[in-house]
Amino acid sequence: MTLVFSLLLLLSVHQSFATRSFKKDDLVEQVCKTTMDPNLCMSTLRSDPRSFSSDVKGLAHIMLEVSLSKGSDNFAQVKKLVGNATDPIVKQCLDDCMLQYGLLIDDVNKAIHELESNSFKEANGHAGWAADDAETCEDCFIELKHLSPLIDRNNLVIHLGRVGGDIIYLLQKREEDMIYRLVKS
Repeated sequence: MTLVFSLLLLLSVHQSFATRSFKKDDLVEQVCKTTMDPNLCMSTLRSDPRSFSSDVKGLAHIMLEVSLSKGSDNFAQVKKLVGNATDPIVKQCLDDCMLQYGLLIDDVNKAIHELESNSFKEANGHAGWAADDAETCEDCFIELKHLSPLIDRNNLVIHLGRVGGDIIYLLQKREEDMIYRLVKS
């Protein structure tokens, strides 16, 4: 019975954190200060009107949606570039980028699903993998000593994925802290 009560209390506190934690007018700034790229975080979230009424989980969702949108745009751009590529090394890297962006889209969709299911550790993992997918695309050009036609696009998606993961980490850490306190008491 105590275990059931503890789990119910954990879920209640968990939902409470996801819907508050910071004053609404300071939320974007406070959350973004904890990320690897506060300026990108603030400009991205402040450009979406939903962020002004969102909780931390909502901000993470917005960031993942932007990552998905930019990743999908990059996938479409890669498809165009592959069709026009004449240099075999560039074509090889672009083929790899098509694969990586396919994985990225899948990873971000999984991160969104896990976030919605309050599986923050898994959501964070998928957000990180999405960033890694874009980074792998860029790495091909670096390793083969070719200028990437996607460098700015790749770097944006890498940073969006990392920032999204940083925001999800706030939720993950809070959940882990609550579990630790329950177990300890």
